[in-house]
Amino acid sequence: MQLRTLSLVGFKSFADRTRLHFDSGVNVVVGPNGSGKSNLLDALAWVMGTQATKSLRTESMGDVIFAGTATRPAMQRAEVNLTFDNTDNFIPLDFPEVTITRRLYRDGTSEYEINGTTCRLLDIQELLSDGGVGRHQHVLVGQGEIGDILNARADEHRLVIEEAAGITKHRSRRDRALRRLEKTGVDIDRLRDMLAQNQRRLRPLKRQANAAERYDAVRAEARALRLWLGGEELRRIRTRTTTATTERDGLTVRLGANVEERSGLTDLLESLRGESGEFGKALERDTAAAARLETVIERLQRISGIARERRRSLSDRHEGAAARRSDLEAESGTVREELSEAATQSTAAESLAERRGVALRALEDEERALAEQLQMPAEGLIATLRGDLRALETAAERDRLESESTERRRETVTDRLEHERAEMNELQSRIHSLDAEAGGATDIYRSAAKSRTEAEEALDRATQSHNAAEVDLARAVARHEAIEAALSGVLDPEATEKALSHDGVSGTIVSRLDVPSDLANAVDAALGAWRTALAATDRDTAADAVHDLKAEGLGGIGLIGVAGDTSSVPARQAGKRWGVPALVDLLGPAADQALACALLGDVIVVEGWSAAIRIVDEMPGIRVVTPEGDLVGAEGFILASVDGAGPAALEAAAVAVEDAERSGARARSSFTTAQREYQTAHQAERDAAEDLEAVEGRLTGSTEALVVFGRSTAEAESEISRIEDRTRALHEAASLRNERLSQLQDRIADLEGEEAERHEAWEALNRRREDVARRREEARQLREEAAAAHAGIEERRRLLTARLSTIDAELTSPEDVEIDPAVIESLRVIEGHSHETVVSARSHVEALRARQ
Repeated sequence: MQLRTLSLVGFKSFADRTRLHFDSGVNVVVGPNGSGKSNLLDALAWVMGTQATKSLRTESMGDVIFAGTATRPAMQRAEVNLTFDNTDNFIPLDFPEVTITRRLYRDGTSEYEINGTTCRLLDIQELLSDGGVGRHQHVLVGQGEIGDILNARADEHRLVIEEAAGITKHRSRRDRALRRLEKTGVDIDRLRDMLAQNQRRLRPLKRQANAAERYDAVRAEARALRLWLGGEELRRIRTRTTTATTERDGLTVRLGANVEERSGLTDLLESLRGESGEFGKALERDTAAAARLETVIERLQRISGIARERRRSLSDRHEGAAARRSDLEAESGTVREELSEAATQSTAAESLAERRGVALRALEDEERALAEQLQMPAEGLIATLRGDLRALETAAERDRLESESTERRRETVTDRLEHERAEMNELQSRIHSLDAEAGGATDIYRSAAKSRTEAEEALDRATQSHNAAEVDLARAVARHEAIEAALSGVLDPEATEKALSHDGVSGTIVSRLDVPSDLANAVDAALGAWRTALAATDRDTAADAVHDLKAEGLGGIGLIGVAGDTSSVPARQAGKRWGVPALVDLLGPAADQALACALLGDVIVVEGWSAAIRIVDEMPGIRVVTPEGDLVGAEGFILASVDGAGPAALEAAAVAVEDAERSGARARSSFTTAQREYQTAHQAERDAAEDLEAVEGRLTGSTEALVVFGRSTAEAESEISRIEDRTRALHEAASLRNERLSQLQDRIADLEGEEAERHEAWEALNRRREDVARRREEARQLREEAAAAHAGIEERRRLLTARLSTIDAELTSPEDVEIDPAVIESLRVIEGHSHETVVSARSHVEALRARQ
């Protein structure tokens, strides 16, 4: 593989495009010091991918771009093209020649190409490595480095040999692979952190699943208990049915034997039963009416209280909407407390009503049993009593087992409740910590978002400035090129170069007049034929230059070597008279005043044609120009060209191009800085958002877990309350059962004695029946009172729940609703009617109680 060509433009000292052809064999570049021989070696190293500025003998990579001279402007880019002979396919590409290109712009942007196709620097390095010519696989020997190589140590020789053998290519690939592995390791660590976070989020879900399983188990247990209780109730009913059948048969036999004896007693009994039934029904009606009235009283009191609170609330809202929200929040807290208290009272009232119902049913059963026993013979009665005694003993054993099971269940639920409360305390501490952390993360995110917004606004402004600068530069370059194209061919380049080579010829006249850009057309029109002339120091110098040009047969240019008197300028006198400026006074501070007075001393500047014509008519020795380039003189008029092309305009266009380039460079620098700051701020905002999202995720998980624990704790407390109520009910039932057992045992002992004892037992049985009847009535009243209290509490809970829903809806409403004063008045009327109805109902209840 050999080098074919090397092309450079804008690289170090090579401002013009330079192309070198290499033949086979040894190629030698000779020249004096400073002629750029070493720059060719730097170009080879640079185009083959070096990134080390030290090897390029520069302080920064931008120093390789041609920086300009006193007569040549700086270049905006550096470009090097290197062509290899690939006929032997040494480079793994199916091309006979392979050309690699590298460009660097002033703004730091780099471009790389392989055979004209855009690529990356890494692609060029890989291609050269595959061909044995990589960044570290070729040796460029500079001045004084041959001795270093010959005197190198063995390990340094080994490095050179390894590069020649192609080991460095594989070592660089290994290094890249190691760096990729390191990045992959970082990603794996990040994935592990995310996996750990997800596993922590699974714990609350697992606890919820366990709670659901416990709920299913408890529900199944409750269903089994209900089925068992139903079976026990069915068994008792069947037992009573059998007993009733036996009693019916015995009574039928006795009725047939004693029908005449009982006929009179039956009539008397029927009359007594009729009276007793009427009184009993009246008593039951009064009791039920009293209970209903008490329920109505409780409900009306609730309605009156709610109407009063509602009226006060509406009045407060009507008087001041500002204080309404705080009142609603306070009322919401009060209602929630009352609702919680009502829930507790409802549970207690329900339990009390259930216990009193159980006691009432037991007394009713005992009363029926006593009534049946009074109609039995002694032997049947004893058998029945013994059956009841065994049933009571069986029930006692069953209740004992249930009490033990209930106690074990209470201990289990209590342990679970203590454990869940400990976890709730830990979760609350964690939530407080996460809440503080979320506040800090929110502040950081808001600050980052504000910085990102400011950086984005700055980037938009910089982008607009950069685009405007690019447009201005393109416009200035286009104008400069248009004027330059219009003036091409006016001057003979060879004659101009020959004239400028004379001492004393210092350039064009326009360059020495420091013409402002807005007066370029006016100066071109005023100079006329002299606008393309060259300036000489004096007339003799100009004559010598003309002599040499004529001797060589050259021409087509003008030379001027005169100097005017700056103290006497006709245009200034005319300007004072007409109140307009002289053209020489409008030139820049660097203008050659002597030359300007000689060429432009009779020219003044006006804005319009009419004034120009009037001035020239009165002062024929004065010429008048307009800023557009129109000229008025005593001889006639010269209109400005449409394109305004002239040497002064070309000079002004060149100055405009330089100004636009400087403005563009500043705009590009500002744009690059703003873009970098925006990317940094955007990344900071993204990182802050991720941190905030992570903290909020942990806070949400902890809060949800706390809610789950709260529900589980409430369920456990409710279950403990139910267990305690059931335990109390079992104890009360056991007390009643023990009392009845004792009575049954005494009764059986009495019935098994002598005739007198049996008679006494029958009397005791009658007394017991009367006592049970009295206690049954008391138990029914207590049960109805408990049921009425429970209904009142439930009604209160319903009203409180409705009120709480209303308060919450009003608190969350987007705007206050206008309050109608008629609503407040209607609530006041409702409150008054409710109070009056409560007073009337209480008087009726007292009357019913007195009649009972």
